[in-house]
Amino acid sequence: MPHYEVRELPVTGGTLRVGCWGRRGPVVVASHGLTATHVCWQALADQLGDDVRLIAPDHRGRGGSNGITGPFGMPAHAADLVAILDAFALPRADLLIGHSMGAFVAVVAAAQYPDRFARVLLIDGGLPGIDKLPTGVTTEQLVAAVVGPSLARLDMRFASVEAYRDFWRQHPAFAGAWSRYIEQYVDYDLVGTAPELRSGVSKHAILRDVETQLQGDLVPTALVSLTQPVRFLKAPRGIFNADPLYTDDVLNHWAWRTPRFSWATVDDVNHYTISLSERGAHALAAEIAAML
Repeated sequence: MPHYEVRELPVTGGTLRVGCWGRRGPVVVASHGLTATHVCWQALADQLGDDVRLIAPDHRGRGGSNGITGPFGMPAHAADLVAILDAFALPRADLLIGHSMGAFVAVVAAAQYPDRFARVLLIDGGLPGIDKLPTGVTTEQLVAAVVGPSLARLDMRFASVEAYRDFWRQHPAFAGAWSRYIEQYVDYDLVGTAPELRSGVSKHAILRDVETQLQGDLVPTALVSLTQPVRFLKAPRGIFNADPLYTDDVLNHWAWRTPRFSWATVDDVNHYTISLSERGAHALAAEIAAML
């Protein structure tokens, strides 16, 4: 097991919690998904060991950073990543990785602060679709259509830790894939006391983030402006363990428009288990080693 510690950093609007693994070597900054926390990277940290410094925040409105009052959105998260580098006295990260929404954060951060992030690894996220989003729906309806139970749980209360684990065990992405990594990830999300346990994720933060993630031209403009090497890893199965989030056509569309962009598929994982399983983490670690 690699060395692990947690730090609390003052940022605009409150305090940012940051998980840090490893003791030496290249610096990898990791940005998690929409309703996730830094704990989603534990499997990867175990694969990387002590010879890589893996640094990952709980983004604003999640986990130990859920007391931050704002602002929210991709630029705010990007600025937090730079604040982390500054707090650790690091001139730049050797690699910036992001999963799902965190990949959108990574695109914006790398575009806005190109001198602080040498390379970018996008994990099943960060690329806008090439089809127009539905119109006439609220941001909440849009998020619910995309992530389903992940949003619904933010309004739910649970009688016990085991009840919350049972809620997640029923998710199609975790069918036959439950592990200590998933259990640790699920448990960390809980706040409050029984029988009124709830997710620590702020619904307000989620909705504000999605507005800058999926709406407007912030991300597409940032993506095509990137000068760093960009690698994309696709999960062949999506959020519900079925159709992938990204088709090959979408990936080839952005590969043609984004300088120094390449992509590959990670075998036999879905949108969650690409980071929350030993198989997925092993593949991610191999890609990271090739990029560093």
